[in-house]
Amino acid sequence: MEARTLTRPLAGLLRQQITKTLVPRRGHKTTTRTKKALKIAPHPDFLPSAAGDTILVNPPSAAPSVLHTPFKFLPSTDPRRRANLSALFKSASATASKTTTETKLPPALNVPSRGSNPRYHLTKDDVAEIRRLRNEDPVTWSVTALARKFDCSEMFITICTPAPREHKERLAKKLDAVKERWGAIRTKAREDRARRKEMLFRGEL
Repeated sequence: MEARTLTRPLAGLLRQQITKTLVPRRGHKTTTRTKKALKIAPHPDFLPSAAGDTILVNPPSAAPSVLHTPFKFLPSTDPRRRANLSALFKSASATASKTTTETKLPPALNVPSRGSNPRYHLTKDDVAEIRRLRNEDPVTWSVTALARKFDCSEMFITICTPAPREHKERLAKKLDAVKERWGAIRTKAREDRARRKEMLFRGEL
């Protein structure tokens, strides 16, 4: 009992020393000191003048050229304006003629289209037959199958006869069942894809 009472003060001193050594201390490698070192004031030549409105010009270290002199720094009576315009128009016409003569056109796409001679070979009886087949069995007689049978475009089939309401509801339920098996990553990816598509149509991308 007496030995335990004697060792208690020593154990308390050891704990205090250990906790003191484990306390973190800030040194020269902290980010605050680095940020302060990077805060450099700008040169006074690039600051706006307090006397009035000024234009700061910082041209590159190269020889001045007439073709690259902005009109902002040329008087209205300066002959370099006319020389600059003539050079610009000459270079534009030369590049346009060069691209039209030398560039090769991309290969023609093998896309079925009506072209300059569209065919109007379907009659009213054919349209009625298309609607009848589509209403009887929309699964067997899909848009692709009807277009292949009557030798016309799929767009004409969709305009001629829309899908029945029951078929649309069946496809919507099937799509919902597929979406329920998606995880969080795929759901977020599809939402981002739809958002990018809307931004593309709005011209934001």
